[in-house]
Amino acid sequence: MIHLKHTWSIMNRPVLLFLGMLILAGEPAQAQVTAVVPDAQTRVQLTELLRSICDWTLSVELQSGEIKVRERRRTSIFINSNLARVLIAGYELCGDRRYLEEALAWFDRLAAQQQITVSAGGDTVGWWGDFSLTTNIYLADAGTSASAMATAVRFTSGARRKTYLEALHRFARFVALGCAEDPQNQGRGGSPGWIITSGADRGALGAGYYRGQLAIAPYTISTAVTGSGFFSALYRLSGNPDYLKIAEEAGLWLLLQRRPDGRMPYVLENKLYDNWPVNTMSYISDGLIGLYRRTPQDSIRQRVAESITRNIQWLIVNQNKQGVWGHMRSEDQQRSQGAINLMVLYYSEISPEAMVLESIEKNYRFFLEPKNLRRYGALDMPISTGFLGLSIAEILEPGITYRVD
Repeated sequence: MIHLKHTWSIMNRPVLLFLGMLILAGEPAQAQVTAVVPDAQTRVQLTELLRSICDWTLSVELQSGEIKVRERRRTSIFINSNLARVLIAGYELCGDRRYLEEALAWFDRLAAQQQITVSAGGDTVGWWGDFSLTTNIYLADAGTSASAMATAVRFTSGARRKTYLEALHRFARFVALGCAEDPQNQGRGGSPGWIITSGADRGALGAGYYRGQLAIAPYTISTAVTGSGFFSALYRLSGNPDYLKIAEEAGLWLLLQRRPDGRMPYVLENKLYDNWPVNTMSYISDGLIGLYRRTPQDSIRQRVAESITRNIQWLIVNQNKQGVWGHMRSEDQQRSQGAINLMVLYYSEISPEAMVLESIEKNYRFFLEPKNLRRYGALDMPISTGFLGLSIAEILEPGITYRVD
């Protein structure tokens, strides 16, 4: 174990030592879960922060489908589903039944919004548009929403449980089998499915329909949140080995994309974008954590553990002195907080390195200052608030927002 202080003025020497120690250590340790926040007082503060996020989510009327916020994005299924996922964790950690009821009411609405069509083979499949039925069918946003719904299934029974599971399976078939015709009748053609099953990009997923066209080339974000995240969750709910195969192949494709310094590229329709680096890391973290926690394959967990060492390095190097990432309130920053969850997984279950814990602590202590919450956009901007809520829940109890059974 490493016991070093940050001394970034010397060419990031601690990071080099950190990597060297990991290489010398060989295989990452598979030890019992290490608490990220053992201090009782700090846990109380973080729990109260999570409660305030959940209370805010109730105040903006999540279950209505059109949250009451100042910005234009009020009906997004991915934004609302992230907030509902926070509410589920809030129910478990804070014990407030209202949080669970609000989350389930939103997922009732989400299930009812799913649109039904058929694949080229005649299979019944289901899809969601992000903001409305007429907006693009974007598999990243729909996959985020479906993954969140999967975490709610364990709190349901009877007709509600059946409705959720049917919606999730229909969406899985839509991703895998595609659609016979353009579901929105915009002349873009049908799809053979969005999972690439052969060649160098085997395992990657396309975007869905993007900028007026069918988009089946590899897309980093849908591969992460839908390929690894959603399909691993549905595997745990159903036991279907086909879903596990999709999740694992998506995860392996992601691991192959990692740059030597740990950066993860944002690839969409054969173009590489450099303007959302932390956003990309956040979504990839979500997918890889879901895969790591849900696969029964030790070999897959080992590959993920070995690869994310470099991702952790990248996060430590790029964390600013305040403890966060990205430019305040930028689109990249609004989604950045999900990346801390990868550090939580690494520290709590793979290798409890002191340097990683220092970065985690610096991050959550930033949010314990009320003035920083306002600057960051928490309890104001719904994307930032959702990702922050998920990260606080994970810091308090690693793995809580990934439970599906």
